[in-house]
Amino acid sequence: MPERTPGNLPAAALILVFSLLSACSSTPPQPASTSGWGFNGKVGLWAYGEQESANVEWQDCDSSYLVRLSGPLGVGSALVYGNDSGVSLHRGSDDTLYADSPEALLASMGWYLPVSHLRYWLKGLPSPDSPYQREPQSVDALTSLSQSGWRIAYTYQSGQITRISMQDDNIRLKWIIRNWHESAVCTAP
Repeated sequence: MPERTPGNLPAAALILVFSLLSACSSTPPQPASTSGWGFNGKVGLWAYGEQESANVEWQDCDSSYLVRLSGPLGVGSALVYGNDSGVSLHRGSDDTLYADSPEALLASMGWYLPVSHLRYWLKGLPSPDSPYQREPQSVDALTSLSQSGWRIAYTYQSGQITRISMQDDNIRLKWIIRNWHESAVCTAP
């Protein structure tokens, strides 16, 4: 992976990282199914000396997903849509970017993140695609996970995930989940 420095980290890459990679005591139940779920919250990113944050709305529908990101007061919004055919990034009046996979889209910008794992990690599950280590080893709620070079830690409130911290050697993500929902609408833009 090419080295990134604070001065050459493109804003579009930061937005894409946010979208492809989420607390209060009234957090609704975390959905148990692997389809038709979503959440609203906030994500923070610390990477190569840069720090960014965004509000996030994640919709996950079986074989597709839709992620909306917005900065403070709706400034800097972006929409990412993905399915089995590929992924697209829509950002205001900028040209739409397309790729076969979210990883390919990031790689074209000089980044590597295991974004396909996020659909599992955000729900407190290891991805079935690669080896992992988890704590605890039993079937109880997952408190930490190591997979694909990432360390993931979960915070629960009333039995539901409310915070997720993810870190590799260069990047740290923090998700704050305000509410989970069991239904999702993933209509292509």
